[in-house]
Amino acid sequence: MVSYDTFIEAFLAKITEYDFLSLPEKNRTEIVDGFLKRAVSEFKRNCKYDLFSTANDELRAYEVFVDEADLDELVDIVSDGMVAEWMKPFQFNQDLLQNVLNTRDFTTYSPAELQLRVGNARRQAHADFIQKIREYSYNHGDLTVLHI
Repeated sequence: MVSYDTFIEAFLAKITEYDFLSLPEKNRTEIVDGFLKRAVSEFKRNCKYDLFSTANDELRAYEVFVDEADLDELVDIVSDGMVAEWMKPFQFNQDLLQNVLNTRDFTTYSPAELQLRVGNARRQAHADFIQKIREYSYNHGDLTVLHI
């Protein structure tokens, strides 16, 4: 079995999210579990382990045996997907429509420019996730099933 927390710890190590601390634990868990499920859903076709249908929400674990040698790679890929999911709300955040003051040089950024930059960062995070899935598929895929 692989605990949800294995993926969540890797995800939390990749981001800075102080707002999670102010949320009740139940809400935090629901939000992060949602990121996990969406990332696993996108990775399910390429992953050699069935993380999708073996999910047990009561135990908060996947009821599948994963080789120790493969676990770090799976955790890295899925946690990157979680980062891409985490960034989605930032792209469409109402606060981006307001001017933001940069305290370093006291320059006001246009809302459109800030939204563009956040959108680019989210797209790059998602592209990195997709690239890792492709590399995983290439390294672990079975080419004999292709009808070439």
